[in-house]
Parts: sequence; C-alpha cells; structure tokens
Amino acid sequence: MKPMKLTLDHTQRLNLHALLGAQRADVGSIRAIWAVQDKIALDAEEEKTLAVTREITNGLERVVWNPAVSVAAREFELVDAEVARLKAALATWDSYAAGADRRWLEPLLDVLFSSGSAER
Repeated sequence: MKPMKLTLDHTQRLNLHALLGAQRADVGSIRAIWAVQDKIALDAEEEKTLAVTREITNGLERVVWNPAVSVAAREFELVDAEVARLKAALATWDSYAAGADRRWLEPLLDVLFSSGSAER
C-alpha cells in the first residue's frame, strides 16, 4: 500500500508525541515508536516560536507551550506500520478529556479511523 499523508498541526504533533511516549512495549517496538516520534517532532525553530518548555513532575516529563502562538501545520508521509502505531496509541489511551482534547483529536480520529482511511 502507498504511504498515508497526514497533515498535523503543532498541537496534534505534541500530543501524539506524548501519547506515543506513554506506550508500553518491547524494545523493538519502542525503537519503532521513537522513529515515529522523531518524524513528527517539532524542530528547534518551531519549539522556539511556540516557547516550548519541559517540566518534570513526579519523574514524568510534561511539555508546555504558549497557546497564543502557532506554527504552520506540516504534512507527514507515514507507512502502514507507523499509521498502525498511531492508531494503537489513540485507541488505547484512556485519559482523554472530551472537551479539552476534541480540537486536536477529532480531526485525527476522522482521518485515521474513517472507513476510507484504508484506501488512502
């Protein structure tokens, strides 16, 4: 199958990065997760523009950014295995807030879990 093109804004990228990082898996799967995280990660300039900071609370990293600014959405080309990792992370996460997460989550669910997503 051909790769899926997925356009992600910075909020989606940051939240997906965090979701993927919270996954529990074997070493091989962890390396594959890291590869997806590296692909969608913000670059240094994007982080600077968004004023990204990292806080450690109870040993866990939390990423914070300035919600008043944004950077342009970017398109990513994902192979089937990468799409499957994103779907698994989204489908198994149980800490969504229905109101707070809808803006970034709903467009992803529409694309990744629609009946036409298999066709790309």
